[in-house]
Amino acid sequence: MRYASLALALSLSAALPASAAAASVSIHSARPFGYFVGDLIRVRVDISAAADATLSAASLPRPGPLTGSLDLKDVVVREASAGGGKIWHLDLTYQNFYVALDVRNIEIPGFAVGVTTPAGADTVKVPAWKVGVSPLREIVPERKERADDYLRPDVPALLVDETRPRTVAVALAAAASLSLIAVARDRGWPPFQRRPARIFSALARRLAANARRASGDEALRLAILEVHRAIDAVNGASLLAEDLPGFLDRRPEFAVLQPAMERFFAASSRRFFGDATDVHDGFDMLALVEFVAALAERERAG
Repeated sequence: MRYASLALALSLSAALPASAAAASVSIHSARPFGYFVGDLIRVRVDISAAADATLSAASLPRPGPLTGSLDLKDVVVREASAGGGKIWHLDLTYQNFYVALDVRNIEIPGFAVGVTTPAGADTVKVPAWKVGVSPLREIVPERKERADDYLRPDVPALLVDETRPRTVAVALAAAASLSLIAVARDRGWPPFQRRPARIFSALARRLAANARRASGDEALRLAILEVHRAIDAVNGASLLAEDLPGFLDRRPEFAVLQPAMERFFAASSRRFFGDATDVHDGFDMLALVEFVAALAERERAG
């Protein structure tokens, strides 16, 4: 806690017994005047003593009412070393409830704390000090001719330019609407529910789920049959390998996948009509799932 001014500095060494001759007290106030009713008064009391001295915690002031118009709210003690001795910083917070009618000083009560040294126990007295309080208003206002003159005029209303906030709000609303339309079209929400069915997209999700549950030649054979049915559905008729160029002419969005489609038809032909030794040709379930995912991506792009 920082304090702007020194309210009081006292040296009590002459008033203490020889065993506590090095003890001293100084009082620092955040400000010595200008407090109103309800204000917090922050004060720091520094107690210096010998290095072997001990401060009695039980002797410290307790928070609570001190007078009818002053409360002690908080007490914080910090110990430090200074100049070969020991110093205790007592940070005290008071609250003023005195309703002042004019500028005057009020007294902060003093207190005593116990300090113990190898020579015995002694008492260090922290004296009372004063702070200045001020009234919230004058006792008798200056005489006015009219009653309305005792009132301050209303503060004029501030004109706020709403053009920029309105423009920003409209822009954000438009961006949110466009984003919602894009999501609705992607998910097939009304009124986009009548769009052409995304056959490859549905098949890609189904194959990816099946690949995690089942594996082996039989699962791969059934998956290849599903892909053939999906291609036939997109083509509108059964599609053979020799019909692939015509299909790509009608559906140019799949043209970039021509090498992958030719590989798929070749692998399917070897598996169903070729030699059994050609089954393990490197076209496994993972390659099939990747092929269908590529078809679904081109389907969405179209």
